[in-house]
Order: sequence, then C-alpha cells, then structure tokens
Amino acid sequence: MENMNSFEKQGALSNEVKEYLLVSSKWGKFLAIVGYVGIGLMALFALSLMAGFSVFSAYMHLPSASVGAVVGFIYLAIAAVYLFPTTYLYRFATGIKKGIEQEDEYSVTDGFRNHKKLFKFMGIFTVVILSLYAVILVIAIPTILVLNTAA
Repeated sequence: MENMNSFEKQGALSNEVKEYLLVSSKWGKFLAIVGYVGIGLMALFALSLMAGFSVFSAYMHLPSASVGAVVGFIYLAIAAVYLFPTTYLYRFATGIKKGIEQEDEYSVTDGFRNHKKLFKFMGIFTVVILSLYAVILVIAIPTILVLNTAA
C-alpha cells in the first residue's frame, strides 16, 4: 500500500470514467490520423495545383500561372492551420491512453492540457471566422444595394 502512486491514492477516476476516457482516446486517435492524412492530401493537391497551373499556362501561353500559385498557397495555408487542432487531438488521445493504462497522472494531465489547447484553438478560430462573416456581410449588403440601384 505504501508504494501506490498518486494516481491510485487519489482514486479520482472510477472504472467507468477510465473506460469512457479510453474509448474517447481511441476515437480521438482515429480522427487525428484521418486528419493527418487529410492534411497530407490537401498539401499534395495544393502542390499539384500550383505545378499544374504553371505548366498549363506556359503551354497555352496564358498569364494565369499566378492564379494556381495563389490558390495553391491558400490550400497550403489551410492545411497548416488544420495541423494545429489535429496535433492537439492526437496528443490528447495518446496522453489519456498512456495515463489510464499506466496509471500515470502526468500523462493524463498532459492529455487534458492538449484537450484544453484544442478547445481554445477551436474557440478562437470560430470567433475569427464569425468576425470574417460579419465583415463580409457589412461590405456585401451595401455593395449589392448600390449595384441594384445602378442597374
């Protein structure tokens, strides 16, 4: 009894809670791996798009090579942004699984730290996107009204 670690001493997690956390970690790891595959495919698509537009515009003698570069860069930027929540999710899943299986309080804490980072990132990202929507609406509605009165 004397050599029980703090995870066992506190008894903070019931067996039911541990089971829920293990199932959550398995699904989290699955979703993170799918996310990493999606990021890889998105980056591959972006690079292909950039190269394809470059070759196509050189072959057709069109000055539109920059369009492919811009769209490809946007896809690469989206992939880079998507990397953060995917990494936080993967770290959450692996930390929780390791912590529960090895009864390691530090790993569980680290897993939940990454879970907090995931939610914080998603919250900030949501606020940014909603703000962009608001700005677009503020610009689009008067523009549409002006164009309709001019026609």
